[in-house]
Amino acid sequence: MPESSDRLLHRDVLDAVAASLDSALVEAHALQVEPTGNGFTHGYRVTLRDAAGSTADHTVFVETSPPEATRPGVLALSNPTTGERVDVWVYPADPALPALRTAVYAEAAGVVLARLGLPVDNLRVSLAAYRPGKRAVVRVDTASTAYFLKVVRPPAAEPLQARHTLWREAGIPVPAVLGWSEEGLVALEALDGSELIAVLDRIPAPDALLDEIEAVVSAIARVPSTSTARASLVRRVDWYEERLIEQLPAHDGLIERTARTITQRFRAGGTPPPSRTVHGDLHLAQLLVDPAAPTRVTGVLDIDTSGWGDPADDAAALYAHLIATVVHDGGSRATVRARRSSVLADGWRRRWFRSAETGFVDRAHAIAATQLLGHALSRSAAGSAGATELIERAHRVVNADERPLTTSSW
Repeated sequence: MPESSDRLLHRDVLDAVAASLDSALVEAHALQVEPTGNGFTHGYRVTLRDAAGSTADHTVFVETSPPEATRPGVLALSNPTTGERVDVWVYPADPALPALRTAVYAEAAGVVLARLGLPVDNLRVSLAAYRPGKRAVVRVDTASTAYFLKVVRPPAAEPLQARHTLWREAGIPVPAVLGWSEEGLVALEALDGSELIAVLDRIPAPDALLDEIEAVVSAIARVPSTSTARASLVRRVDWYEERLIEQLPAHDGLIERTARTITQRFRAGGTPPPSRTVHGDLHLAQLLVDPAAPTRVTGVLDIDTSGWGDPADDAAALYAHLIATVVHDGGSRATVRARRSSVLADGWRRRWFRSAETGFVDRAHAIAATQLLGHALSRSAAGSAGATELIERAHRVVNADERPLTTSSW
C-alpha cells in the first residue's frame, strides 16, 4: 500500500525538494522501489503548494547509493549527522536516461521520430513501463499505426538494435527495429499477441505450455551473441542477505541460513559449460502468445539483458517470477492466475532434473532462491506484504529435491 506523508521513509528529503522549488510538501505517496547498485531508488508521488497557493503533482525519485560524480538536474543532499548522501531528481529528468524527457512528451517525441522517418500524424504517447535509471517503454499511437519506444542508456541503443536484428535473423520473434538514435531511443514494432501471464486461464494443460517455453529457450540458446548477458543475481546474494536483515531483523536466522545454503548449492553446481545465449530476464510477461492458441509463442520481448550466459539463470528467473505471482495474488488458492502459476512453477522446476548438464540442477535452485530473495527485498523496501513468505519459499527451494513443492491443481 502507498505510504502516507507522515510515514514516508524520505519525508525530510521530500521537504528539502519542496523547499528547493519554493514550495511546501502537501502530500506524498510511495510508488515503487528499485534496487540499484548498492542501494535503492525510491519513487514518490508528491503534491506541492507554491507561495501563491497553487498545487502541482510531481514524481520524485530518491537514490540512496548515488554515483560520486554530480549530475546535471540532480539535487544532492547529505545527512549532516551521518554524512550519507542521496541524489534526488524529478521525473522525467532521469539522469541515466536522458532521452526519456523526449519520449514522454508528444511534441518533442514527434520531432525525433519524424527525423527517424516514422509516422507521427496525430501522435499520442503513453508510458508503458519504467525502471528508473535502467530503461523505459513508451507506447506511441498515431492515426495509422502503433509502435513502441525503448528508452535506454545512450551507449546501449546501438547494441540493442543490433541484437534485435540478430535475433530476428535467427528466427526468434522479437520486435523489428523501426529506427534508433544515439541519444538512447530504439523504436520497435508492436507485435500481435497477448502477454502470456494475462491468459493463463485459457491454457488447456500445463505441459503443453511448458513444452513451448522449453522450445523457445532452446531456440534462444542457438542465437549467436556478441556480448555477455546480465550478471547472475547469485553473485549478489551477500548483498541481498545484508539488506534483508536490515529490513527484517526478526528473520535474520532464516535469511542467513538461506543465503549460506544458496552459496553452498551454487558452488556444488560447478562452473557452467560453454556459454549459450540466454534472455537474461525470462518470465511470462516477456512472452506473447496467440490468444486463440495460447500455448503458441508469437513474440519475445525485452532482450536488453540477453547475451552469452548460463541457461540456469533463465530457468531460475522464470520459476521465481511464477512464485512471486503466487505470493502477490495471495497464495496458490487465491486466484486462477495464482493456482496456475503455482502448478507451472513446480512443473518447470521438476523439469530441471531432466537436464543432462552436470550441475544445472544445483545452480538453478541456488539462482532461483536468490531471485526470490530479490523479490522479497523489493517488497520489504516498498513496505509491501509478502516479503517473509518469499524468504520462506527461497529457503524451501534451495533445499528442494525432485519432489513437488506445491499441491495446487490446474
